[in-house]
Amino acid sequence: MNNNPFNVTTIDTIKNKLIFHFLNIEEYDTSFKELIDKYIVSIYDNTFDDEDIQLVKEQLKEWFKGKKGDENKQSGFVAEFICHLYINQLNYEQHFLFTNLEEKGSMKKGFDGLYQMDDEMWLYESKSSLPTTKSATHNSNIGEAYRDIRDKLQGKRIASTGNPISPWDNAIHHAKVADIDDNKTLIENLKEFRKRFEKKDFENIKNFNVIPSSTIFLEDDWKIIDVVDLEIKLKKLTRKYEYNQMNIICINKKSIDSFIRYINGI
Repeated sequence: MNNNPFNVTTIDTIKNKLIFHFLNIEEYDTSFKELIDKYIVSIYDNTFDDEDIQLVKEQLKEWFKGKKGDENKQSGFVAEFICHLYINQLNYEQHFLFTNLEEKGSMKKGFDGLYQMDDEMWLYESKSSLPTTKSATHNSNIGEAYRDIRDKLQGKRIASTGNPISPWDNAIHHAKVADIDDNKTLIENLKEFRKRFEKKDFENIKNFNVIPSSTIFLEDDWKIIDVVDLEIKLKKLTRKYEYNQMNIICINKKSIDSFIRYINGI
């Protein structure tokens, strides 16, 4: 199998601090399907064994059947999964379950992802746009994803009770279920973040490593990313952003159906 079946351009704009990843996914060739086969179980729910791949695909088929006609949820699911596939392929350690613990086949609440690389924690957030969203841009999606991470850290997401919604409860729950009990340091750090959040001692995004992502589905308007143009726009967008390190992932993807065809073995 090709070690990197992604059509990707990586731009290290500020060495080891700000990196852009531009991906183009038109169709799934054999090497891309093999890559999904390699990671689909561990991404979706690593409490399954690798040989349970067909069972996982069956659960995904049922989820998509239940969301037939809801393109927003379907596109959000596919966009996030493909990003997790790419991040896993870069050898980041996934410390969460893609599936929602409260609803089989659904995506989780809280942060869209929590990863580690070289013992450093990374927070991930995904945004996507349908082909019908003519005003969609990677800049607008990345901006929204970045603000989502920042606002969750700062307690600006408010529940119907009027209280801030803690992202750390979900992060701890997923990390424990995802079988990382051997990583006591990560769990203890998450617990400390939760304690501070409950005391309204909120976190600043400038102290965190973050991965905001944008996926735009294009269908018949398929085109690859204009790397030169997008690099200029993202540099301008992120000029005032605060972070410890940041990886930005932008994906032009042709369709949702290519993933549905994959899980159906077509």
